[in-house]
Amino acid sequence: MPARRFLPYACLIALFAVAAHAGTNRWTLNGPDAGTTTRFAYDSLNPSIVYARAEAGIFRSTDGGQHWASVRASLGILPQHVEVAYSDPQKVYVSTLFGLLKSNDRGITWQTVHPFGSYTVAVSRTNANVVYSVSTGGPFRSTDGGQTFDPVGSGLPPSAASASALAVDPQNPDIVYAAYSTNAGVYKSVDGGAHWSASSSGLPQAVLLALVIDPANGTLYVCGYPGVFKSTDGGASWTSISANLTICVSMAIAPGTLVVGTAQGAFKTTNGGASWSPRLGLGSGMVSGITVDPSNTSNILGSTFTTLRSTDGGTTFNAVFGITAQLTQTIAADPKKGATVYTGGPAGLFKSTNAGETWSLLTTDGATSVAVDPFDSSTVYASFGNVKLSNDGGVTWQSFSTGLPPGTSVTLVPDPSTPGVLYGMGGGTIYKKAGSGPWTPAATGLPSGFGSLLKIDPSRGATLFTAIGTSVYKSVDAAASWSAANGGLSGVAIGGLAVDPFDSSHLLAWANSSGYESKDGGANWLPFSGQAHRQAISFAFDPTVPGRVYEDSDDSVDRSSDGGNTWQLANTGLPRSHDSGLVIASNGLSLYTGGVRGGVWSMHFGRSRAVGH
Repeated sequence: MPARRFLPYACLIALFAVAAHAGTNRWTLNGPDAGTTTRFAYDSLNPSIVYARAEAGIFRSTDGGQHWASVRASLGILPQHVEVAYSDPQKVYVSTLFGLLKSNDRGITWQTVHPFGSYTVAVSRTNANVVYSVSTGGPFRSTDGGQTFDPVGSGLPPSAASASALAVDPQNPDIVYAAYSTNAGVYKSVDGGAHWSASSSGLPQAVLLALVIDPANGTLYVCGYPGVFKSTDGGASWTSISANLTICVSMAIAPGTLVVGTAQGAFKTTNGGASWSPRLGLGSGMVSGITVDPSNTSNILGSTFTTLRSTDGGTTFNAVFGITAQLTQTIAADPKKGATVYTGGPAGLFKSTNAGETWSLLTTDGATSVAVDPFDSSTVYASFGNVKLSNDGGVTWQSFSTGLPPGTSVTLVPDPSTPGVLYGMGGGTIYKKAGSGPWTPAATGLPSGFGSLLKIDPSRGATLFTAIGTSVYKSVDAAASWSAANGGLSGVAIGGLAVDPFDSSHLLAWANSSGYESKDGGANWLPFSGQAHRQAISFAFDPTVPGRVYEDSDDSVDRSSDGGNTWQLANTGLPRSHDSGLVIASNGLSLYTGGVRGGVWSMHFGRSRAVGH
C-alpha cells in the first residue's frame, strides 16, 4: 500500500499548544492523534468545514480535514451520527444516547434540542427543519428542527429501533428510507414517516449498515453483509453491484461518485457500480468510515485505526491531526520519570514526556500492553501480538518472545525488586522471564482458564496476584507456586486488584461495582465502600502518599486521603461517560484514564512540578 506520512508531532505543538496549567486539577484530553472515526459530514457551502464522529465525541475541522478539534459538548455522551443540513449548513445535528444535539452556528455552540436517545439522524436536503431520527421506538420525524417529534409511524418491522441508517429523498422531504441491521431489509415512507412499507425486493437476508441517495439522479445505494446494492426505482427493486465487496461497513455519496469502506479496504465507483476502482490507498483492512467532498471528489476522508486524508481521489492518504479517538488498550507510567507515560491501542504505540500534554508516535503496530522497566527508563516492553523490547525508549524494537506461543499477546508486569525479571499473562496462562532466558510457564497451582488480572506487589516483587473465575490466587515465591487467597470472596468474579505500595498486606479489589478490602494479604476480605452513591469500577493507590486512594466510577473519579473513610470529588472536566481504570504517575502528580471512548484523559496536581520530572 502507499506509505502513510506521519509528520512529527512536535511540528504541530505551536498550532495545538495548551496553556501550561491547562490540566491542573481538571481532566483534559490532549491526545494522542489517532483513532477510528465512523461518520463524516461536509458543510455543503463551505467544504473546508468537516465533522467526524468517534467514540470520544464529535470533532470539527476548518481546513478540509487536515486538523481537527473536539466539540466539547459531545465529549462523553456517546455520539452516534452527525449530519449537516444541506440547505442551511449553519444547522448541524448530532444523535447521541443522551439526546439529540443541535448547533445553529456551524458547530461553535450546541444545545440539546430533544432528550431521547438518538441512534441516527437524517435531515431533508431542501428543508433544514425536517429531521428524522431513530430512537427506541423506531424512526420519528420532526418539522421544527428536532424540538418535537411526531409519533412513530405504522408498518415498521418488529425491530423498528434497529434501523441503522436513514436517507431522505433529495427532492421530497416526505419520502424517507430506513435500512435495518436485523435482516429486515429496507423500509420506505412516502408520507413523512406516518406509514411504512417494505422496500426490499431483490435484497438478500442482510445486515445493512449504510444507506445513501445520489442527489444527481435519485439512485439509492445500501450496503452491509453481504455487499453493496443499488436501486434506480425508488427502492421498488434492488440489484447487487458488489463485485467482491462482501463486507461493506461504510459508504458516502457525491453527485456521480460513490465510495465504500469494506473489510478489505476502500473502493470507488463513478458509474453506478458498473465497475470499481482499484483498492484505495487506505490499505487492505477494515475501513470503518469514509466520505467524499461533494464539491471536489478528489478529497476523501477515511478511517482505519486512524483517520487519513486524500487529495488525489484516494490514491494516497496522509495522516490528519487533532482527532483523539484512539482505542486506549494500555497506559503505562514510567516508574522513574514522573512526566513520561506510554499508551497503546490498534493505532499504535505513543509516548509523552510532558505528562500527556503532547504525544509522539513510536510505531503504528497495534499495542495491547506496555510496561517500563523499573530500573532503566530506556527499557520498554510491549505486546504487539508478539512481545518486543526497546532499549532506547521506544525508538527501535526487537523480538522478545522466545518461549511464548507464536502470536501470544500478553499483559506485561515487570518485577520492581529484581532487575531483568518480567511476568506476563496471556493465552490462558502466566509466564515468567528471567534475564536472557526464555519465557516459561509459571502457573503451578492455578486451575485452567483465562485469568482476568495479574498484579505484583510494588515493594515485594516475589508476591503476585491473579484471578481466575471466582477465585483470587497468590504467589509468594515469584510465581513458582500459587494458592487461593479469596477468603470472603466466595462466588465473586474479581475484575481488578490493587496492592498498597506502603503496606503489602493491604489490598483492594472490585467486582460488579462492589469493592472489597483485605488487610492480611488476601487471606480474608470484607466489603469496602467508596464514595456514597457511587458504583466503583476500580481503585488505585497513590504511590507517593500513604492512605491516598482514588476511586473510578462510570461518571466520576473520587479521591480519599484517609484510606477511604472520606472522599472528595476529583472529576472536574471529566465527561459524563468515561472509561474505567486509573494510572497514577510515579511522582503522584498526574492521573490518566482511557479506553474505548478514545484518547487519554489526564489530570495534574501541581502541574509546574510534573513537567520534566
